[in-house]
Amino acid sequence: YFRRFRCFRGCLCEIHGLALEFRCAYGIGFASGQKRSGRNWDQWNEQILSGEQCKGSIFRVDDPGLDSIINKSVVTCQHCNLPARPNVLLFHDTDENILSDISIQRERYQEWEMMVENDVSKGRSLVILELGCGVKVPAVRNESNEVLRDSLERARSSQTTDQKGCVTLVRVNPKNAEPDNEELDLACHTVSIFGTARRVLCVIDNWLHMF
Repeated sequence: YFRRFRCFRGCLCEIHGLALEFRCAYGIGFASGQKRSGRNWDQWNEQILSGEQCKGSIFRVDDPGLDSIINKSVVTCQHCNLPARPNVLLFHDTDENILSDISIQRERYQEWEMMVENDVSKGRSLVILELGCGVKVPAVRNESNEVLRDSLERARSSQTTDQKGCVTLVRVNPKNAEPDNEELDLACHTVSIFGTARRVLCVIDNWLHMF
């Protein structure tokens, strides 16, 4: 969603890829840089002409100019005509094209996190805004807790300034906005707002314009 806005494009970490995109699936015939073995995989890899063009063959499924492609029973690559795949990391995925793109974003995220924690250690405040992260697949929810905890520790241990930064997690969720049971020590640093992301963001925006 946020990739639609140019101001966010250079600072996103899409940990599972982007469901609105498809890319050439030629890379699924390899694992750890080696060709997969077996008759079916041999037949698949024999169809690959050149991976260089296909490596960057990514297209959005909501592009109106691609209706003729998307309406096919099998979406195909525009270069080699092999089947395309969602540009999303699946369980036990070995496609190096997917893994490489996500790895770049994760490295960028780690650099950002280090920068934020350094700023907190210098007395600056941090607000973590978490939108719609439930408890069934709590990966992002756990990451919010981890960033909150790490930033609090950096703020408390800072010796460079008398002014300590304030670190707060704002958790927005229609049903599960409360602090996690395993992280109750973070409850006093968590603001729980029960509601949908769009409605709550509109309310926050209205308040910001009032002050």
